Amino acid sequence: MTNDVIGRRQRVLKNAGGIAVKAAKTYPTQYLQTVSRAVTVLRAFKGGSRDMSLKELTEELKLNKVTTFRLARTLAYEGLLVQDPASDRYSLSFGCLALVDAMLNRDGLAEISRKHLRVAREETGETATILVREGWDRVVIATEASLQPVRYVMEVGRRNRVYLSGSGACLVSGMTEEERESLFEFIETDPIARKYSLTKDVLLGRLEHIKENGWGTAQGEWAEEASGVAAPVYDREGEVIAAIAIAMPRSRYNKSYRHKCAPAALKAAKLIGEEYDSINR
Repeated sequence: MTNDVIGRRQRVLKNAGGIAVKAAKTYPTQYLQTVSRAVTVLRAFKGGSRDMSLKELTEELKLNKVTTFRLARTLAYEGLLVQDPASDRYSLSFGCLALVDAMLNRDGLAEISRKHLRVAREETGETATILVREGWDRVVIATEASLQPVRYVMEVGRRNRVYLSGSGACLVSGMTEEERESLFEFIETDPIARKYSLTKDVLLGRLEHIKENGWGTAQGEWAEEASGVAAPVYDREGEVIAAIAIAMPRSRYNKSYRHKCAPAALKAAKLIGEEYDSINR
């Protein structure tokens, strides 16, 4: 994990950390030892400022390797930890934001995006969302739900594979060639990819569409009846730091409607990127 990625994650999640990890202790009978240990695991990452191998985590917690492994795997399954597919190191997941949404760092990406997501929602009438990449997943960090009776909503903390949907393709478009090749290898063996008939060629086609048009689109991959358009959020270095998605029911998904929603996603992505850069100089 690069220092830039760690720094970004620290800025977004700093309210969750800063608590020292204590040595093994005796638990009062009214407390559940497993729950206390799980919280200690999360605190070990100091609010997202560090990533750790299983060995490092075991030594820090002073637990046996099997117990630490089970705790880490369970927390990853619940979306609170994420394991880097390349290094196998663990770090806090943006899924933690679902637990601390009201306490988010006020100058972070999620907070910056909200007013622009509201404008996009007003312009399109649909749900506007910002997502970030974590390993081979993407996670919703802020959303403004459509006010229409029939709508599609993506909750904060919701995660799915990064190669699914237009927003996922936008995030993949920011990967290095080496990262993409690793992702393509992962797709070949991932059962979720088989479920959605997602192949390397399908994803390459979506990346080409983004390259030509500046935005991506897909349908039926967040949920069977969900569709949408998405645009990458760039920082001043031209790196993709997030994706803006305009999500809608498939019943409203047609060419003219897509071309109405795409400019709203592009505008929101541009403004969010500019504001993010102005704050994080």
